[in-house]
Amino acid sequence: MVTRSTTCRIVETGTAHPGHWNMACDEWLLDSVLHSGQPTVRVYAWSRPTVSLGYFQQTDALNANPHIVGLDNVQRLSGGGAIVHHHEWTYSCVVPASDPNSSSRTDLYELVHLALVDQLVTLAGGTIAGLGLRGVVDDAGKPALCFARSAAEDVVCGKHKVIGSAQRRRRGAVLQHGSLLLRNSPHAPEFLGLEDLVPELVLPGDFPDLMARAIAESLGWQFAHKPISNVESREIRQRAGQPDDPQSGHAARLSSTFRS
Repeated sequence: MVTRSTTCRIVETGTAHPGHWNMACDEWLLDSVLHSGQPTVRVYAWSRPTVSLGYFQQTDALNANPHIVGLDNVQRLSGGGAIVHHHEWTYSCVVPASDPNSSSRTDLYELVHLALVDQLVTLAGGTIAGLGLRGVVDDAGKPALCFARSAAEDVVCGKHKVIGSAQRRRRGAVLQHGSLLLRNSPHAPEFLGLEDLVPELVLPGDFPDLMARAIAESLGWQFAHKPISNVESREIRQRAGQPDDPQSGHAARLSSTFRS
């Protein structure tokens, strides 16, 4: 049974991978926790601009968007709207079914999001005007892109959404992953990132590690860094449909792209 002295495994902090590898890794972590019972956290980036579609979305939902034509696309395990992953840090955390944090969907969002807000405020040396949970949901319907959608647990800076997350549950365990938007992307020009909105905020080089630690601590976990092993990496590459090459997780070109 998971207890408050449970040690969370931080598997990586800041590595960039192709989209298919990133999604295969998150799915592998969710499946792994069903057997190991050990929670995990990772913070990662994307080796090239990529669109991740929510589990129930089809690629044709975004084919008319001229800004993403030619970008790689992947399907997430989680629902929600599509995300253009470019200038951001992405996190994922996996919670075992026996952990109390797995019981409430909204509580898990709020715990993680508030921890990230607190971390950012600490780095800013005090306060960041307008940074916090949205609270009141805008009646914007269900646009195709996640950062155009509104949820009470979103992190906003003023009126701009800067952190959005989604979940997938499997046999009681939970995968939650989300994006911290850093800067505006030419592939999603309508969305501003935290550094655009708060230019005086300079994130340190070890911010991905600080982000992972903050997430683990917010869920009451101790933590230890244990990188993905060669054997584990081979399993993830197989899920991603990549060659059995140790470098393929970083250098493989994806064949799935949006068409015009």
